[in-house]
Amino acid sequence: MTLKDSNKLTDEPTTIASWALAVCRTIDAAGVDSQKILDEVGIDKSILHDPNARLPTQQMTQLWRRTVTITGDEAIGLKVANFVQPTSFNALSFSLLVSESLADAWSRVKRYYSIISNVLEVDIEHGPEQSALCFNKLPGKHYADEAIDAFMATSYLMALQVSHGQIKPTRLALERRQPFEAKPFEQLFSCPISYAAKGNKIYYSNQDLQRPFPSANRELALKNDEAIHSYFLALSQPSFSKKVSEEIAIAMTLGNPDRDTVAKTFHMSSRSLQRKLREEGTSFSEQVEQIRKNLAQKYLSSPQLSMLEISFRLGFKDPSNFTRACKRWYGVSPLQYRQQNSAK
Repeated sequence: MTLKDSNKLTDEPTTIASWALAVCRTIDAAGVDSQKILDEVGIDKSILHDPNARLPTQQMTQLWRRTVTITGDEAIGLKVANFVQPTSFNALSFSLLVSESLADAWSRVKRYYSIISNVLEVDIEHGPEQSALCFNKLPGKHYADEAIDAFMATSYLMALQVSHGQIKPTRLALERRQPFEAKPFEQLFSCPISYAAKGNKIYYSNQDLQRPFPSANRELALKNDEAIHSYFLALSQPSFSKKVSEEIAIAMTLGNPDRDTVAKTFHMSSRSLQRKLREEGTSFSEQVEQIRKNLAQKYLSSPQLSMLEISFRLGFKDPSNFTRACKRWYGVSPLQYRQQNSAK
């Protein structure tokens, strides 16, 4: 994932890059070179200082696993909370600090958590005497146990510090197995902890949830909410390369997609289009190649489409060019690919 690509929210599992920066600071504090681990998992450290950047959750999971392996510390996630800065979660951190109460802060976490990561869904479980902030796993998306440990610890410390030590959890439930050394968990949270639970939940008394924060500032909180909303909308906008790929797919139905023609739809020159694509780590020819490959897979799975028809649908004027492309993509001819996949 390139730097430009990383500044977008997508359906792919991603995490805000500043989370990895806090992990690196924790690693360095443990006397381990974080740069070495970043190199091993393929993360460019420069991206971690971009407040809008995002990382594939798969890379974050690898970072967590290598960190635990190298430091030998199963509770390393808890220590990350000590290195989380007010700017770590963009404007969301400030909004939480000036919320009216923990209940008010929770509503913001539930509303905007996807800015931090989109592998979990946050919910609030209300009870007669105590309530819980819940982190529910989304189908098909995975995360490291240490990531939950870190966010639970961050949530705990935020409430504790803002309330000057008055607000503490009543109990904690974690999906993770019990660590071999559970003492750091017990010492930090100072409440009953259940492991191998059905969900990740941190409970507080309803009285504490409504206790006013000394730092509460409604006007400032609402201004930060506006900043979060603008940030969220900006991240949700499709990248330029995605817009180009959509135009290429349309042009492909009319024949061979031409760069000059696609550039005109964006009211720019062919050279400007190519420059903007390069800024996002791709090119027009790469976009065309990827779209053809994806569509070929789809078309070849439809027996009613002839090879000639598929070839023209992909913008190939000569069917032999489609055959060569298919061998480049899949190592076999279009007919062989269809036969192999129809047999599965």
